[in-house]
Parts: sequence; structure tokens; C-alpha cells
Amino acid sequence: MFKVYRKIFEITDYIRSKFRILHLRLKYQNIVIDNKTRIEKNCKIVCVDTGSLILKGCHISEGSFIIVAKNAELSIYDTFLGRNCLISSNKSIIIKNDCLIAEMVVIRDHNHKYNLNDDTIASLGNDKGAISIENNVWIGAKATILKGVFIGENSVIGAHSLVNTKVEANSVFAGIPAKKITRKY
Repeated sequence: MFKVYRKIFEITDYIRSKFRILHLRLKYQNIVIDNKTRIEKNCKIVCVDTGSLILKGCHISEGSFIIVAKNAELSIYDTFLGRNCLISSNKSIIIKNDCLIAEMVVIRDHNHKYNLNDDTIASLGNDKGAISIENNVWIGAKATILKGVFIGENSVIGAHSLVNTKVEANSVFAGIPAKKITRKY
């Protein structure tokens, strides 16, 4: 009996995901979402007019927020995105195949400029730097990936880490700021 209920809920969730994808395709003109992608409830996805968003073979978990600003691009391929993640692109973020991103991870390719003059922070604009996450990367819970970061393939980012530098392929980085811990063989 429970298997029947479970199957009914699974089918219902699948249909709701398809409606979310249809809604996004109709709402934004520069968005590409393939039929293998699944978007759970309570996700917020925004793609401003000239921004470009590609989601192929992804699973976007409940409560995640994805925003692509004007003239920015975001591409995610065959990746699992955990609950309550934030991905914010003001320039370019590319997440390649077979990545696992745990819950509450923040990935942003920009930060506010600032100075100690009387200028408001909002008037100073942003510093931007493209982010590239290569194939088969695992990012632990509550990690933060900052602008200009390249993460090499087959790498692991430890939970609660702050990544602000290049991560070599086949390595483990953790800490604040993240540093190389060990090399995988």
C-alpha cells in the first residue's frame, strides 16, 4: 500500500517539475532547460532580460535560488544542486558534468566594490570574475565559492569552506580560506 502512495507522490512531483520548467521557458526568452532537468518546489529562478541560463540534466533541490543578471551567463550540466543553495551570476558561471553540490552552498561571481569615502556601496558597482567548476566536483555543505575561481576536475571542497583561489584537479581543499589538504590517487 505504501509503495502505491509513494509512486503516486513521485509521479505528482515529476508533473509539477515539468510545469515549473514550462513556466520558466515561457517567462524568460534566454533560458534553455532540457527534459532531464528536475526542479523541486520553492525554488526561485530569475534570468534577467539579456542573461543566459542553461540547465541540462540537473536536479535543483527545494528552496534553491538561481539568478542570472543582465548580460551574464550561467550553465549547469548533469549536476545535483542541494537544498537552499544560491547561485548568482553577474558575469559567467559554468558548472560541468557530474558535480554534486550539497545544501546551502553559495556560488557568486561578483562582490561589491567599496572604499572609505562618502560614496554609497550601491553606487560603486561590482567586481566580477568568471567561475568554472570542472567535471566530477563535490562541494560540501555551506561552502562558498567566490569570483574568479577555477575548480579542477575530480576535486572535493570541504564543508563550510571559503574558496577564493584556484583549486587543482584531483585534490581536496578545505578551510577559511580553503587550502589544499591532500592529493587523491
